[in-house]
Amino acid sequence: MNLRTLLAAYQPLSVSGPLDRRIDGIVTDSRQVQCRSLFVAIRGGQEQDRHAFIGDAVARGAEAVIVEHDGIDTGAATRIVVGDSRHALAALAARLHGDPSAKMMCVGVTGTNGKSTTASILHRILTADGSAGAYLGTLGFQFGEHKEPVANTTPEAGQLQALLARARDAGCRSLAMEVSSHGLALGRVLGIDFAAAVYTNLTRDHLDFHGSEEQYFAAKSLLFTQLSDAAVAVLNADDSRSPALARLTPARVWYYGEKGAHVRLLGARFESDFTCVKMDTPEGKFEVEMALTGRFNCSNVVAAVTTGFALGIEADVIRRGVAAVTQVPGRFERIDEGQSFQVIVDYAHTPAGLETVLCAARELTSRRLVCVFGCGGDRDTGKRPMMGRVAETLADRIYLTSDNPRSESPRQIIDQISAGMLGAEEVIVEPDRSVAIHAALEAAEAGDVVVLAGKGDEPYQILDAGQVVPFDDRDVARQALRH
Repeated sequence: MNLRTLLAAYQPLSVSGPLDRRIDGIVTDSRQVQCRSLFVAIRGGQEQDRHAFIGDAVARGAEAVIVEHDGIDTGAATRIVVGDSRHALAALAARLHGDPSAKMMCVGVTGTNGKSTTASILHRILTADGSAGAYLGTLGFQFGEHKEPVANTTPEAGQLQALLARARDAGCRSLAMEVSSHGLALGRVLGIDFAAAVYTNLTRDHLDFHGSEEQYFAAKSLLFTQLSDAAVAVLNADDSRSPALARLTPARVWYYGEKGAHVRLLGARFESDFTCVKMDTPEGKFEVEMALTGRFNCSNVVAAVTTGFALGIEADVIRRGVAAVTQVPGRFERIDEGQSFQVIVDYAHTPAGLETVLCAARELTSRRLVCVFGCGGDRDTGKRPMMGRVAETLADRIYLTSDNPRSESPRQIIDQISAGMLGAEEVIVEPDRSVAIHAALEAAEAGDVVVLAGKGDEPYQILDAGQVVPFDDRDVARQALRH
């Protein structure tokens, strides 16, 4: 695309250099610059200011550079000065790729807990009529039989728009995506035309990035303020923050929950291999069966069903979509190797998330509930004692171990978790996560439930100095159960 044509999507403060240049790609990493690249020097977040890499980008052949300061030397590259490089990135990336979200029904899901599962259910509902659709989030980028990992739940705007364009070009008519608070705060989804946005809940998380719960909520609310009046905001009637979101959004509002909602959860029946969820909807009583277990998943499925009704999807299509949902990787995922006790792997990494999962697991046993968990290093330290207190209150035996310790001492993290405990008797400290999992499973008895919390389907562990090693709780558990 011609640079002049591209800039019609975002008005710069000034331009120095020729505009008759061809742009084939937009990058924020100077190492990815190729012929006909536009380099955007983004700032903000926890990353280094990309203005420091302008020289490298120019040396690698960038045709143009977007900066936030005038007077920066960009060599032979056209210098484009903007007020906010992240906003410019989102608008220009959408333009370069032909505004792919305008060709699909895009639904964003945000909240502390439940994003992955709710988005996964929505993906099934949106494609239950036989049309092609895509999913994007913590579980990767998926459409049809294609699946690939993504580095962030919500990728940087340049990569995000490229992924959407691939989905559009593959014939996808819908996209269900998780929208993280980081992605919202950093403007990554500004170029997306959402038909609907779903809010699950808000509990303590990511305070190392946002600073306070109010700032965390402010980031979440950005998804709803950017909706058009033709879109729909699907809000949790049982969450105290929802009324504020309803006031902020120009979109139509639909509520879901146990009371005062457009779609009300009436109850659920839990069987060994499926859950039957009953709801009251604008079209009358509605019942669905799903393969997911855990009481908390009832809220996730009601959120997805509400979104389906709000978007005008037929009841039978919604029902088929929910029925097509299989196990969501790493979300209350059972590991079965024929053992006499249950093993559950879950991504729960916040106090509220851990409480929800342990309460759901408690309903599965009259025997012991065992919990293996740790907390991530270089992240919110305030939640560590809170998670220790939750585990002590709800579990009968606890194995304190490492999560992704990063640059912190695993022992120090464990000590901070222990500080929230009031003296639980059965607490075993084992910093090596593999050893801790093996020990917990070797000691488990018939009828027990063992919960491996914190990492879910993550296939790696992040150690000191950024070292990333292969590690998957599910694989470690299977190995332990087979020996």
